[in-house]
Amino acid sequence: MRAQDEKIKGFNLLELIVVIVIIGVLSAVGYPNFNEWRKDRETRSAVIQIKSLIQGIYSQTQRGQYAFVQVDIEEGTLANGTDEGLIITSKGMDADTLATKLNRGTDAWWTDINNRCNIVDEDYWTDDPDPDRNRIIDLDAIEVRQIILEDVATTWTSGIGAVCFGKNDQWFSGNGELVSALGSEMIVDNFLFICNRSNTRTACDVDPATGQPTTEHDHLYAIEWSRFGNITLEKWNKRDLEWVAQ
Repeated sequence: MRAQDEKIKGFNLLELIVVIVIIGVLSAVGYPNFNEWRKDRETRSAVIQIKSLIQGIYSQTQRGQYAFVQVDIEEGTLANGTDEGLIITSKGMDADTLATKLNRGTDAWWTDINNRCNIVDEDYWTDDPDPDRNRIIDLDAIEVRQIILEDVATTWTSGIGAVCFGKNDQWFSGNGELVSALGSEMIVDNFLFICNRSNTRTACDVDPATGQPTTEHDHLYAIEWSRFGNITLEKWNKRDLEWVAQ
């Protein structure tokens, strides 16, 4: 029995050190790839949530729940008071409220058309989950909602951008950071760029004229929409320097 025990050998100290070193090397090589994969997964997940929110609120205009809707994108301080992030909120106006505005020629709807897609007045929308922007949902309505994303950023570092849709495409409008010009030449942007947020990157560096990044991005996505509610998703391929449909 003792002879059999003497044949059983374990690892000596040198062999253990060699194994630990090998594991350390493999971990050091694999961690950057895993970290980049994790960041891209986080960014893609956030983009899909935003796209889903836009599609969801636009669909309510087709179903007749709302006559006019808004997607509000705010870059600002989160509820904890320290971290920055994106706060995306969908809002809706019912048919009766819109009809009142349309039938009253003195309403701001006609006298201040650049603010039809209103981002200021707390009582403008029939259903608004967060009218005072305190990050507290105080409306029990499944048609409108708010999502808060702390791991992604867009092209502006502070402020609000909004895009609005109606069943009739003539009410397509925007406000804030999603409007390229004002007055009679007002142009509503039809895209939103989303990238991974980090200590060194707090905004996506994209040239709005060309739609291409001005610095190297590893995790950059674009959500595009039309006034008819067609919404697409693309990812920037930095190797081929082109946008790829997802």
